[in-house]
Amino acid sequence: MTTIDLAYFNFEHGGLIGGGARGGGSGYDFTGLVRVMGEDDRWPNLFVMGEGDRYEFNGGQGKWGAVAAMRAAGGRPYVPLPCELPRQWGPFAPVIFYDAQTVVVSRFYDHRAPDFAARNSNLVTIRPVTGGDELYVTTTHGDLNDPALRESDAKAMRWLANPTVLSAILADWNEVLSGPHHEPQDLDAPHYDKPHQILYRLRRGLDGRPVEPRRLETRAMDYLCGWWDEQRDERVGGVGFHDAAELAGIYTGTNLPKPSGRQCTQIDHILLNTPLAARVVPGSTRIHEPLDPAKPDSDHKRISVTVDL
Repeated sequence: MTTIDLAYFNFEHGGLIGGGARGGGSGYDFTGLVRVMGEDDRWPNLFVMGEGDRYEFNGGQGKWGAVAAMRAAGGRPYVPLPCELPRQWGPFAPVIFYDAQTVVVSRFYDHRAPDFAARNSNLVTIRPVTGGDELYVTTTHGDLNDPALRESDAKAMRWLANPTVLSAILADWNEVLSGPHHEPQDLDAPHYDKPHQILYRLRRGLDGRPVEPRRLETRAMDYLCGWWDEQRDERVGGVGFHDAAELAGIYTGTNLPKPSGRQCTQIDHILLNTPLAARVVPGSTRIHEPLDPAKPDSDHKRISVTVDL
């Protein structure tokens, strides 16, 4: 077997200077990407960077600039694979980076190809250069506003839970797993008493009203990984994925605490299907804290895990 290091890092707007959801931008600063991905010289064999904001514009200035910056810092010779957002949100989708010296790609389902099918969105098939089993890797970005859409996107990935293959989903799902270790406990605090900031995230009853006490919607994660059974004190159901951090007993939030005092949550996930979960190298799973807490490199943290192929 060959070990492959996987990582997910939602780098804020891909380092776009002056950019954001409303447009703009005047070049890129990849300092944060280089610092985070090169921490402890643990450059992953494959990683997904969330928010590749306009990375394909202007001749691919963003994606090739990111590759060059990491290479100049002693990183791997990465090849970028720009992905798509569900429902064509816009030009700030995740980007898959793989090291062509250690990873062979046999297929990548480009969303612009004439044979594109939604079930293969952002899907890359890899194997180690030195030999080993085939691994399916995909990514997405959870809908910010609608839990039903997140659940629908999760359902499109159910075939990857097939126990006859090895597969991983690396993504910011904008959603936590259900259960007391993951769900925030401060939803009834005063800093949430602004309907436009919280109502769209809350679990609702059949009458459409938020349940009390307040709880976040977790239906996409529950579909993929199972829901928390409070009577049995364990996760049950789901199509067959496992959260790498939960498997390792890590419940740290992956986004940063909000200035208002809102609790940070674990919304970025590396999900492994059952056979791949059995191949995790013990002790390799990690949620990386900011290298400089006073000046973090992004509003999200990096997640890493190593698997045997």
